[in-house]
Amino acid sequence: MADFAAELTARQDAISALTERVAVFLADCGVDARAAHHMALVLDELLTNVAVHSGAGEAAVSVRLTVSPDRVTAEVVDAGAMFDPRVERNPDVSASAPERPLGGLGLWLVHRVTEDLAYEWAGKRNRTTFSICRAPAGKGRGGGNGVG
Repeated sequence: MADFAAELTARQDAISALTERVAVFLADCGVDARAAHHMALVLDELLTNVAVHSGAGEAAVSVRLTVSPDRVTAEVVDAGAMFDPRVERNPDVSASAPERPLGGLGLWLVHRVTEDLAYEWAGKRNRTTFSICRAPAGKGRGGGNGVG
């Protein structure tokens, strides 16, 4: 198992830098491209929500990852406003982009690509944990970016 930890301020430049560091870390750990891509997408969505909606200005966030043989597990902790990403948002994905209201697709995607999505509010902090399954060794190394 390998671990990664980082502290950042929820700003778009810091979020982009973090997702790049995570991509390098996961590649160095031999994580398949699909799982690494999904991890970057989910972290970007969760951290962007903190930056935009936390009500805490530039909120401090901690991110931890653990790579195990069958999955990558992550924890995101922030001191922003209480926000449970598990609450189902059901955007109409059949409608064309101009017909859909803004928002909701990012969290819809989070629900589609994660497993074990959990949330708790403790000590005036949001704690979100989730995992993304890895492809078996020798599979999924082709860099596909499909959702499923």
